[in-house]
Amino acid sequence: MASKTNFDIRFFIVLAMVALNASLSVAADQMPSNWIVSETGTNVSLRGLSAVDDEVIWASGAAATVIRSTDGGETWKACGPEGYGELEFRCVCAFSANVACIASAGTPAVLLRTEDGGDSWMETYRAESNAAFFDAMKFWDADRGVAVSDPVDGRLLVVETKDGGKSWQKLNTQLPLARTGEAAFAASNSSLLLGEDGRLWFGTGGAESDTSRLYTRSGWNESWVTVNAPMPSSQASGIFAICRGPESDGHDGSGPLVCVGGDYRATESSEITACISHDDGNSWRTIAEQPASFRSAVVSIPVDSSQAKGMIAVGPAGTDFSTDGDTWQPLSDTGFHCLSVGKTQIFACGSDGRFGRLR
Repeated sequence: MASKTNFDIRFFIVLAMVALNASLSVAADQMPSNWIVSETGTNVSLRGLSAVDDEVIWASGAAATVIRSTDGGETWKACGPEGYGELEFRCVCAFSANVACIASAGTPAVLLRTEDGGDSWMETYRAESNAAFFDAMKFWDADRGVAVSDPVDGRLLVVETKDGGKSWQKLNTQLPLARTGEAAFAASNSSLLLGEDGRLWFGTGGAESDTSRLYTRSGWNESWVTVNAPMPSSQASGIFAICRGPESDGHDGSGPLVCVGGDYRATESSEITACISHDDGNSWRTIAEQPASFRSAVVSIPVDSSQAKGMIAVGPAGTDFSTDGDTWQPLSDTGFHCLSVGKTQIFACGSDGRFGRLR
């Protein structure tokens, strides 16, 4: 009897170990491993990226460059606007293979829209001030969108559209005064995050301070307020990107908000590269195990993806992965400037026209 009991115990232990190893194997298979890097036919720095789905992808960057792929990045077509010289279009928001909007980082600060896949472009907004410099542009849906510029006359310049970018109007709601030197970074079109019903968060740096700031509002036509985040701010450092992470254990409601950034200069180290909020951005703290160095973009892995639930952050020097936004681990030495999420895939682009798909 005792012998049979011992056999039964050993049998169930073996079964448990087999089940555990199988689950670990599945989890390992789901983990992102590295980037599949390919060329795009251009060698300029790409800092704008917008995936409509896993096939239609738009990218933009220096020298008035806009490129478009309809086969998941296998081939690309140049479709940038003519007559804009060396202007940098660091923001692109695409709705389909034919319709997209772009925003310039520099002077003149302009917004453009195409409805024929980039064969022709219509200028839909031009800022009056030479101080304008668009850092980010996002859309809630096919009609409503917002673009945010560095301060003009002491306050951020914010314009909104209700017709998909065919026309834009300057926001009438008065924004808080900017700090001396405060600005945002047009590094990845990721410093702006949209929520439901007009809610948004916008990260800045630029000012000499121990903290960076986020501008936020709770809904359409609501007042803008600022919140400090524990990421050092200077002319070359601050918040570069913000996203909402997946829901994590021990926290009710939606997932945390995560900001990444640091000092973008390759010669400088960044003591703090990420911070997190579990109360929708009302308060922030530094992250326990941070990304390895300056990061310019961060996204959540798509819920329809076969990869493990989590987040990806990139910068010129590498890529990091996190399951909860609070603990980050190096994933790859391959670096990019910006990220975009398709239906199931994560895409990236960066310097020298490089494009990547996360394996």
